[in-house]
Amino acid sequence: MSGVKLTDIVEKMNLKNLTPEVDITEREVLVQDVNRPALQLAGFFDHFDLNRVQIIGNVECAYLETLEEEKRVEIYQKLLEHKVPCIIFSNELQPDESFIEIAQKNDIPVFGTCKKTSSFMGELIRWLNVKLAPCISIHGVLVEVYGVGVLIMGESGIGKSEAALELIKRGHRLVTDDVVEIRKVSDDTLVGSAPDITRHFIELRGIGIVDVKSMFGVQSVRETQNIDLVITLEDWSRENGLSGIIFRSVRDVIWRSS
Repeated sequence: MSGVKLTDIVEKMNLKNLTPEVDITEREVLVQDVNRPALQLAGFFDHFDLNRVQIIGNVECAYLETLEEEKRVEIYQKLLEHKVPCIIFSNELQPDESFIEIAQKNDIPVFGTCKKTSSFMGELIRWLNVKLAPCISIHGVLVEVYGVGVLIMGESGIGKSEAALELIKRGHRLVTDDVVEIRKVSDDTLVGSAPDITRHFIELRGIGIVDVKSMFGVQSVRETQNIDLVITLEDWSRENGLSGIIFRSVRDVIWRSS
C-alpha cells in the first residue's frame, strides 16, 4: 500500500522538527487516523495501533508532569520502543531532554506545532483521508464552475480542453486537463486533482501547452475539487439524435467504470 511521505506531512502541516538527527526522507504514514497516547502513558498497550501518528497535547503533558522522573523515563522508554511513524507535540509544547534522547535512540522522529490539539488533529485527519483514499486516473478535464466541480469527458479531439478554456476565460477555474486523478474520500464524495507534471497546464490542438496560472492568474486554478457533475461530449448524430452534450451520474460514469 502506498502511503504519504512524512516529509510531505511536515511541509503541509508546517511542523517543527525537534529531532533533526533522525532521517525521515524514506518514512511513510499508511493510515489516516491519529492517536493521543493517553492510556499508553499509563502503561496500557493492548490494541495500540502503532501505525498511527501519535499526538501529545496539554492533558498528556500535564499527566507526565505529575510523575517522578524515574517513572516518566520508564514510560518514555515503553512508548518509544514501539516503531510509530512519529510523535507530534501540539500547543507549542516542548518535550523534555529525556524524551528527545530516548526518541533519537529508538529512531523515532518528534515534531512540534503551535496549533491547538483538536483543530490540528482534525486538519491532519482530513488531509490524510484525501491523500490515502483509493485513487484512479481517467481521461478528461475537471473545472470548477460557480463552485460546482464539473468533469468533462469525451473522445480525444472532441473539444474538452477548448470548452474548459472558454470557461476559464469567463472567470471559472481549472483543476486538471487531460488526466484526472480521482480519490474516493467517502461513499458520497469523489475528489479530483491533477498529476504533478500537468498541474495548471492545458493542451490545445494547434496551439500547444498553455500555462493557465501564468496567463490568467492564480485565481484561475484550483488544486483539488469535489466532482459534482459529469458532462460527456459526443459527436452529433442525425440517426441517434444526440444533442452533443450528455449529463450522467458521477458514480456510474467514474467509479463503476474503473
